[in-house]
Amino acid sequence: MKGLLRYFGTKLLGACIILSIPSFGMFGSIQRLVPGNEANILAGSYAATPATVHAIEVRLGLTRPLVVQYWSWLKAIVLHGNFGTSPISGIKITHMIAQEAPVSLELALFGLLIATVIGIPIGVLAGISRSQRVSVCLRIPFLVVYALPFFVIGAVLLLLSADYFHAVYAAVYVPLTTSLTGNLHSIFLPSLAVGLPVAGLLVQMTRGAVSDVLSQPHVVTGRAIGLTRRRLYGLYVLKAALLPIISLEGFLYGILIGGVVVVEQVFSLPGLGRGLLNSIETRDFLELEAQLIVIAAAFIVGGILADLVAPLVDRRVIRG
Repeated sequence: MKGLLRYFGTKLLGACIILSIPSFGMFGSIQRLVPGNEANILAGSYAATPATVHAIEVRLGLTRPLVVQYWSWLKAIVLHGNFGTSPISGIKITHMIAQEAPVSLELALFGLLIATVIGIPIGVLAGISRSQRVSVCLRIPFLVVYALPFFVIGAVLLLLSADYFHAVYAAVYVPLTTSLTGNLHSIFLPSLAVGLPVAGLLVQMTRGAVSDVLSQPHVVTGRAIGLTRRRLYGLYVLKAALLPIISLEGFLYGILIGGVVVVEQVFSLPGLGRGLLNSIETRDFLELEAQLIVIAAAFIVGGILADLVAPLVDRRVIRG
């Protein structure tokens, strides 16, 4: 038990340290490298004198040293969970994140679920198949889909739903707390656009992991003593192959959080992706920094969850 707690504590501490590094990098790069700032927007594009812009910068605290700005911003987030108020819209950024983040998190999670349900069984079948031709035929369609960008798959699914599957997709997003059926109608097709390419990667990873396990001594021994195929593959092969797959899924969840930007734009979902584009367009850097830090945190949390699940599959992870 102590080893398990030490393992969890080490992972959480490492996550906090890792998250602090990109947070400062994003804050500094946005403030210094991107031309223009909130003061230019608030002062207006025309008839804005340098004195007016400078006065707004002083009021917003943009003239302070970068380290001081970052420390004040980070302290407000850590101690109070406060991302501040958008100088452009005047709305609390925490409220905006609370509306956008659940959409992106749900889309990424549902997409990963679809990828898992499709990818792992197909990968196992390709791995245990004794026919090379069958294995290749199972993998080729998913490799083709994996090579396609998210927005291409999303556009194809939109066309198919418009022509053939009218009841599958509803264009207006419905939160899960409002209606389960309405939420599924609005989120299933975007999740499928996200999940299908990832399923191709899972098929390849699962097939490779299963093939490696099949050559290990304990599997060869299991065959020799006459274990049934169901017991051999279900209990020994799949369990041993799950560890790298779990690690990959934690990584993929973080990738999907950042990759749903295009899909949200295609399907008009009010998530972090569309919020990012709006923040860039309006030069609302304070909101943009909050959105980026939430995406980075989701990426890290995905890896942590995979690391926390891994010991439940294989206790040797803790000892290692």
